[in-house]
Amino acid sequence: STRIFLLADTHTYEHCAPIFFEKTGLPADTPTYVIPAGEIHKTLATCEQIWSAMFAAGLDRKSLVVNLGGGVVGDMGGFCAATFKRGIDFVQVPTTLLAGTDAAIGGKLGVDFQALKNAIGVFRNPAAVLVDPVFFQTLSQRELHSGFAEVVKHACIGDPDLWQQIRDLTDLRSADWLSILAASIQVKVTVVQQDPFEQNIRALLNYGHTIGHAIESWFLHSPAPLTHGEAIAAGMLCETWIQKPDWP
Repeated sequence: STRIFLLADTHTYEHCAPIFFEKTGLPADTPTYVIPAGEIHKTLATCEQIWSAMFAAGLDRKSLVVNLGGGVVGDMGGFCAATFKRGIDFVQVPTTLLAGTDAAIGGKLGVDFQALKNAIGVFRNPAAVLVDPVFFQTLSQRELHSGFAEVVKHACIGDPDLWQQIRDLTDLRSADWLSILAASIQVKVTVVQQDPFEQNIRALLNYGHTIGHAIESWFLHSPAPLTHGEAIAAGMLCETWIQKPDWP
């Protein structure tokens, strides 16, 4: 039968699913699969478990997958939906600032493979992206800062007014997220609409990511892995220095 299927990870199932069910009115017994949290689980092996759960839940081609989580859940859940029975609809409900401003937007889906980030994947846009800053209240200060790196990236590549707005921020907890997200997401949407499959100018969105992904991959299996945003922030600094060695 046609139905809704919820994908979450151990963190978002505990902290965000109750908010999600309350806000949407969906029944608490909606078929749900919970994966382990963390980039290290963003693999084809986890996809096999998700696909198995989708078959077990009786999903058909008219079913809807809801990905409740950060970048890992969105990337991997979207990839599983886009390949299940040759593709079913999915909705991204980002629960982190990083996913809300960047990862959930633009239709890039996939998993890591042989220590390479996002090496296997597809382009497919979600049926919808539902961003609600209420979920940011569940984040640690470190995760907020991590996501903020992508806001900084969007400001640098496409919105001087946003750059001025965020320069004055002293406390991310009290930020006007609706205003910041609207501007940040608009930068990404504008670029993606012009170049959906990254043939040319969409490469702008990779600012900080060429070096940043290498840094992130290097630390992924270390005792102290970096968050995606921390690696991208380091990448932006490095890439800016390469372009302008006399900076700052």
